Amino acid sequence: MIVKDAVPLPVSVNNMKNASQEKLKKACADFESIFLSYMLKTMRAGVSGIDPVGKSHESKILYAMLDEKLSDEIAESGGIGLANVFLDKLEERKQGGI
Repeated sequence: MIVKDAVPLPVSVNNMKNASQEKLKKACADFESIFLSYMLKTMRAGVSGIDPVGKSHESKILYAMLDEKLSDEIAESGGIGLANVFLDKLEERKQGGI
């Protein structure tokens, strides 16, 4: 009998830590995406004269969907660095740095 096969607990703990870390990274990226979506919406509201599709209810839905998709794509491609900052700060807190 091989001892490492008989006691799989450390591997399970490591897998749990990795899964937890991945969930944290995903949450930080999702938060960055939400922030970017709000930023795009606010920027669009600040540009009053340019509106190629009009000001209908449908165009508002179109722009909301566009902003959401753009923010998801930006966040998935590395974003503006917010997710990394959040992740670093959360890691510091977890290790007792703050």
